[in-house]
Amino acid sequence: MGEQLVQVYSRYLTDVRKMLNSKFAAVPAAEREDIVQVAYERTARKWLREQLGEECDPVPYAIRAARNLAIDSVRKKRTVPLSQDNADRVAVPQNRSDEGLDVVIRAIRRMAPTQRRAVVELQSSGAEDDEICAELGIPRKQVQVQRTRAIQELRHKLRRHIRLKEAETAPTGGR
Repeated sequence: MGEQLVQVYSRYLTDVRKMLNSKFAAVPAAEREDIVQVAYERTARKWLREQLGEECDPVPYAIRAARNLAIDSVRKKRTVPLSQDNADRVAVPQNRSDEGLDVVIRAIRRMAPTQRRAVVELQSSGAEDDEICAELGIPRKQVQVQRTRAIQELRHKLRRHIRLKEAETAPTGGR
């Protein structure tokens, strides 16, 4: 059993580092490396105590453990304060001077400093749902709900800037 752990270690290192680098790039590299080692050590202990079962592949288990440790690490830091100090967090693509984009960014910055605003800011800066969950310490479903409500709020605020398709505004016969 111990030999099998040694054999899968290189596959684990490749897969877990790839996952951590893509999903948790905000976590410092040294801390990510610590997470890699701690997750593998915990998995190895469980594996050797036969708590995982013979049919269990230790690599996905260890990767999940690393992901959970990374989420815990981000939650401890809570790097997104829900305050006005955060007003310039919305990412603007470089070399882009789109008037519509400017209007949307200003609308996001004018949103109340709530979890909803934090979700939309993180998403607009390119964060995936898992990263948003980790950074704000909320479940995925809550991220989806807050994103949907933010879109509704922004559509309402920006309704005078939104051009409807001609087919949607044209009369549909009758009178």
